[in-house]
Amino acid sequence: KCGESAKMGERKVLNKYYPPDFDPELLPRNRKPRDRQIEVRIMIPFTMCCTTCKEFMYRGKKFNSKKEIAQDIDYLGIHIHRFFIKCTRCASEIVFRTDPQSGDYKMEHGATRNYEIWNDRNAQEDGAIAEREEEEAGDAMKQLENRTNDSKIEMDILDSLDDTKAINERHQKVNTDKIIAKLREAQPDPKDSIELDDDEEDLVDKQEFQSTARRIAQGEEEAQEQHRKKLAEEARAAAQAGLAAAKKAEGGEGSSSGPKRIAGLVVKRKVEGAAEEP
Repeated sequence: KCGESAKMGERKVLNKYYPPDFDPELLPRNRKPRDRQIEVRIMIPFTMCCTTCKEFMYRGKKFNSKKEIAQDIDYLGIHIHRFFIKCTRCASEIVFRTDPQSGDYKMEHGATRNYEIWNDRNAQEDGAIAEREEEEAGDAMKQLENRTNDSKIEMDILDSLDDTKAINERHQKVNTDKIIAKLREAQPDPKDSIELDDDEEDLVDKQEFQSTARRIAQGEEEAQEQHRKKLAEEARAAAQAGLAAAKKAEGGEGSSSGPKRIAGLVVKRKVEGAAEEP
């Protein structure tokens, strides 16, 4: 048991024993070539068209590629990586590399890059910067002039920003409802501002008269309708009152004539002995 526990402890030990005569320089070094290729999984950074079969491969498509460090070129000591992929249709080799100067990629072989408008914009900006640097290279007055123009542009931008802030603060204090009410009060009547001919005035007056007459007729019709409803309700109430009075009168007559009718029907019976008497 002691031997087994010792072996289990040795399996998990972190510190290794180094003898006194250990020399690290004698260890064999595993030197790998600098231009070796590494297999990596990448997504292509731009849309490209194969020059062999004209197949389009769109940005973001995944490939199993081989990557290497370019030994012939670099940028300010920064390594440039070159990628090798194969066309999905004809399996021809396509090569592109990184471009640290522009922060982008460049196509080298096997395909062409699609047109992208922002590349033209970046190229124009880079060209303008390079042209300015060439102008300022040996001309101190040109440098001073460019700096003056830059400071002027910056001051204009700051002034416009201050104006925008002031307008926003003013808008926060303004009551839009009051402004709209004042504008409506100050706005003249469109009828007064428009000059009309006699025929047009007659037509406008006629239309106004017709609309007024229509409103009056509509009001009269509503009043007549209400009057009819009122008369109908009164007639209905009078008829109901008459029916109630008639029912009440019939009930009284029936109760008073009952004894009289019974009295007429009763006949006194003659006594037999009294009838035989002379």
